[in-house]
Amino acid sequence: MTPQSEFLYLIAKTAEENCGLGCEISLKELPKEGGIYAELGEGFITTQYYDKRTIRTLPVLFLCRNVDQQRCQEQLGAICNYFQALKEYPQGERFRWLDTTIAKDVSKVGRDEDGTYHYSCILNSEIYF
Repeated sequence: MTPQSEFLYLIAKTAEENCGLGCEISLKELPKEGGIYAELGEGFITTQYYDKRTIRTLPVLFLCRNVDQQRCQEQLGAICNYFQALKEYPQGERFRWLDTTIAKDVSKVGRDEDGTYHYSCILNSEIYF
């Protein structure tokens, strides 16, 4: 498992355990029946050391689908607020998690024909490996 894959799994697991979401976060696709999905965006190196280790910024996109608009806002808001306020991050076996900031706060991105809402947010996390 790469540090990036391990990180995505860890951020989803941490959110599930600490944000009171009431559902699991899918790492495969946004559930048709509603729920939350997370995926890595295009990361970039912010610092490279002489030994070739790096600090990388990895964006994580969270998408939420639900018939209840407020539920989407609450779930993604809880994720953003939790990671923004966290002072000590869980650590992986292959990386150190240094920080997370909100790159794009909770916003509506669409609505299905049946009235189901779609919301998103993006968190930028710095990891070292």
